[in-house]
Amino acid sequence: MRINKTRGVRSLASSNYSSSHGLQTLFVFLSIILVCSALSGCTGLVSGTSSTGNPPPSALSITNVQAASTTTSASQIVWTTNVAADSAVDYGTSTSYGSSTPVDSAMVTSHQVTLSGLAAGTTYYYQVSSTDSKGNHGKSGGHSVKTAGFSISGAINPASGGSGTTLTLGGAANATTTADGLGNYTFAGEPNGTYTVVPSHAGFTFTPSSQSTTVNGTNVSTVNFTANAAPVAPTISTQPANQAVTAGQTATFTVVASGTAPLGYQWQKNGTNIAGATAASYTTPATTTADSGSAFAVVVTNTAGTVTSASATLTVNPAPVAPTITTQPGNQAVTAGQTATFTVVATGTAPLGYQWQKNGANISGATAASYTTPATTTSDSGSAFAVVVTNTAGTATSSAATLTVNPAPVAPTITTQPGNQAVTAGQTATFTAVATGTAPLGYQWQKNGANISGATAASYTTPATTTADSGSTFAVVVTNTAGTVTSASATLTVNPAPVAPAISTQPGNQAVTAGQTATFTVTATGTAPLGYQWQKNGANIAGATAASYTTPATTTSDSGSAFAVVVTNTAGTVTSASATLTVNPAPVAPAITSQPGNQTVTAGQTATFTVVASGTAPLAYQWQKNGANIAGATSASYTTPATTTSDSGSAFAVVVTNTAGAVTSTSATLTVNPPASVGRQQQVTRPRRRRQRTAARRSWWW
Repeated sequence: MRINKTRGVRSLASSNYSSSHGLQTLFVFLSIILVCSALSGCTGLVSGTSSTGNPPPSALSITNVQAASTTTSASQIVWTTNVAADSAVDYGTSTSYGSSTPVDSAMVTSHQVTLSGLAAGTTYYYQVSSTDSKGNHGKSGGHSVKTAGFSISGAINPASGGSGTTLTLGGAANATTTADGLGNYTFAGEPNGTYTVVPSHAGFTFTPSSQSTTVNGTNVSTVNFTANAAPVAPTISTQPANQAVTAGQTATFTVVASGTAPLGYQWQKNGTNIAGATAASYTTPATTTADSGSAFAVVVTNTAGTVTSASATLTVNPAPVAPTITTQPGNQAVTAGQTATFTVVATGTAPLGYQWQKNGANISGATAASYTTPATTTSDSGSAFAVVVTNTAGTATSSAATLTVNPAPVAPTITTQPGNQAVTAGQTATFTAVATGTAPLGYQWQKNGANISGATAASYTTPATTTADSGSTFAVVVTNTAGTVTSASATLTVNPAPVAPAISTQPGNQAVTAGQTATFTVTATGTAPLGYQWQKNGANIAGATAASYTTPATTTSDSGSAFAVVVTNTAGTVTSASATLTVNPAPVAPAITSQPGNQTVTAGQTATFTVVASGTAPLAYQWQKNGANIAGATSASYTTPATTTSDSGSAFAVVVTNTAGAVTSTSATLTVNPPASVGRQQQVTRPRRRRQRTAARRSWWW
């Protein structure tokens, strides 16, 4: 409850009692207030009380959720909370859960709840939950665990048919597996239920074709099958080939076929079956030129099907003519690394066979009318090449052709390119190239693409340089009888004489608020590269090696520190002037320590409202009347114009602001009483009442 002193005075002053009785009552009330104020015993009645309340409870956190000791019918769920709490688990075969354990009310941080009565080989989804003693509740869901299951196994015999067989499991669960090299297979982790196992393997049938079995709390084995090879239709892997013979000779045609035995063969000539030709090969009777062009094929059959081969053509040549050489191979001269080709032209009954020889020895694979050597070397020079031409009627050997191999010059290559050079004006620069190749090597250096007179060695040294030479490119052309190569270009950089650094813009003083960073910058001239080292109070700052330096977040203890930078290059060093860092404390938002009080006046008088506020200066004030800003009312106190009874009941408040924020006071109410009627008694008592109001107001402020 809050009692307003001023309102009490107003009520007494405006009563209809006699002036003496009113004054007596007023004095008694004021005395009570003064005594309470002096003894601090009425503070609760005047200003009220406030409490901050307890801080909100800390959040409950669930971590390390996992399943352990999982069997075919149970699993332990464990987790950890950051505060002691109870334990419960929601679980089921879908993410909707559907089942819950009873709440374990033991308040612990390490939780363990056992899920029992689970189905084997089944995936369960679960969610853990805990509530601490303060009512904080936490959940962690979406976890899963699969119970151990049972196995279904068997063997497929023989292993040749079982190995690689695909087995499909259907029923209570679906799965596939492949039999191993011995025909054994296993389905693992399956729940209780009825299943069907179906084997499948190309080229085989199975006895039985499928089996049904039931898993009821134990593993099932000996679900066995027998693999039976299925008959395979014949296919031809090697077709009969064309044959060429001489009249009077026989010709043999052969086919290679695969498929389930036994295979039957029937050879045909020009589409007509040949009597007795029922083997994989067929040999003709002695041929005549009339047989030339005949087509021979074979039909292969078994119980699974039939396939007909491609046709092979028989060519019957007239009596052979021994070969004769009409153009002998010619001598060849090449350069080392090149190849040489020898060619012969021969006549005679085809086919003609060729065998080239080097120095009397057969050359492997050299069996055509022409022969090209591998890349030659000088050791091949002087070798003799001849060819033996054969057919069924005889042999002819060519004359020998001589190979001459001349050594080959090696074109130049650059193994070390000339490198870029940087010198100071007045110095010389030397460019060097390293090249290989057949000697002699010639060198011609170039500057910006133009030959340099007399620069004909592997190295070139310039005359004394000037800055005008900077940026020039130098390259060298290396030549011999085998070719030419040009080096990469190397760039010459001519630096002017170094100039010591000078500071053109000194780092400036910085003022920041605590928690902010401050940046100091320097501008320096001189020959590059310039090095920078910032210092704080004369000590180097690690890593502060750029033209600008930004401090870490500042504190008020940094205030007054001096920052300078040392600028260096090859010609000298210069240290900047010191810049001072000022760190101002962070601004404090305004707070009202004394609210404006209600005021009671008589019409025609003014009323003054006052507020006391703290916070970082400057503080700004804006008084409001009934929520609207009062023009010019911008100080800690506000005095109204002369009041009228229409002002009575108006609410006055003030908004206090600074750079850190704003606060609005509570509203104070203005009461404006009408002037008392003119009378002698009131004229006599009016000065006393004014003095009483003044005394009441003073007791309020003090």
